Amino acid sequence: MGAKGDSRVAVASLVAALVFFGVGCAKKDSGKRTVVFWQFSPLTAIQPIVDRFNADNPDLAVQVEQLTWQSGREKIVAAIAAGRPPDLCELGSTFLPGLVADSTLLDLTDHVADLRPSLLGWNVASYRGRAYAIPWMLGTRALYLNDDLLRRAGLDPSKPIETWADLARAARMIATKVPDAKGFGMNAGEREILIKKFMPFAWGNGGDILDSSLTRSVVASAANVAALRFYLSLKPYSLLDRQEMHEEAFAKGRLGIIISGPWLLRKLPEEAPGLHYTVALMPKPAADRGAPASFAGAEVLGIFRNARRVDDAMRLARFLVRPENAMPLFLSTGNAFPAASASSADSYFVSHPKDAIFLRQLKTAVGPPLHPRWVEIEEIVNGELEEAIYGRKTAEAALASADARIDAVLARQP
Repeated sequence: MGAKGDSRVAVASLVAALVFFGVGCAKKDSGKRTVVFWQFSPLTAIQPIVDRFNADNPDLAVQVEQLTWQSGREKIVAAIAAGRPPDLCELGSTFLPGLVADSTLLDLTDHVADLRPSLLGWNVASYRGRAYAIPWMLGTRALYLNDDLLRRAGLDPSKPIETWADLARAARMIATKVPDAKGFGMNAGEREILIKKFMPFAWGNGGDILDSSLTRSVVASAANVAALRFYLSLKPYSLLDRQEMHEEAFAKGRLGIIISGPWLLRKLPEEAPGLHYTVALMPKPAADRGAPASFAGAEVLGIFRNARRVDDAMRLARFLVRPENAMPLFLSTGNAFPAASASSADSYFVSHPKDAIFLRQLKTAVGPPLHPRWVEIEEIVNGELEEAIYGRKTAEAALASADARIDAVLARQP
């Protein structure tokens, strides 16, 4: 092919490349800066909120992409490795330890001091006192109580279950006095969820997994041993099964008490419209001691070190966490609550008191430690809890084993 032919090919290739990258002459530059935002909510839920932001910020145009919980983490990691992360990214709180360990997230501490009083959930977004993300939407679990089974067991549903003793008595009486019913749902067959069900009792009793410096295990503390002994004492009156089966048995009136999240509030009206039930705070160790703790999960907003539009991403994040913007997202999805504490004053929670219980529970919910080796630590605790639940180890032996194994993990060089 001659030089003229080569030139034509080169020009054609250049035009094709420009068109591919959206630089065609027919499309004029709008003059707006594009902010790339990756998140997990359906676009029908998040787009109206983003549209309001675009209207308020005419110099910006937010490009939203929906991730899935099945593959989102891998996509984020791949984008970081390629040097092209989004400007702002929604992250599950379980994603944070690894990202902090890799130094891929910006330390936002000095930029969010004014937000701290107005948002809950900073404990799940901070590592050693430094904030690496902004709490956006929070999730937790509470007690669900079948009022009809409580009555059939000779108990008064109007009297709240507030302590461990109350819970044990109710579970025992339902299991022993109501034919074909179990008192409590104890998870089995899915070890990844065990820590979420046991640690509320440990945290409520003053226990924890790591010390305040995050350098030593305290999982074998007396407070944790007492909590696990109590938890195991419920086993004779419990349905040992997966969470899905607990929720199904509860809906069918065969299980008296379960620990579950707000998603069950959305399912029960369809699956069991005639079910009479109550949602309550988690029990504390005694009336005069401890706290009604629960497990805190969070969807947080993070900015990566090599993001292109850091300042614009922060502007978008501040907009998203405002109660008037986070509340519509909750109403669309129904599973996670706004981190904005002012959202509790919304009229929705007056007309939906069961949802309001979860807002109260969030105030005493605890997140797992934001440690770079958290995935390993969590697996150790879940495995040892499973050993105790299946009767292969005592509470003391299971937690002592977890303690030694966690300290070995912490001793390894990162």
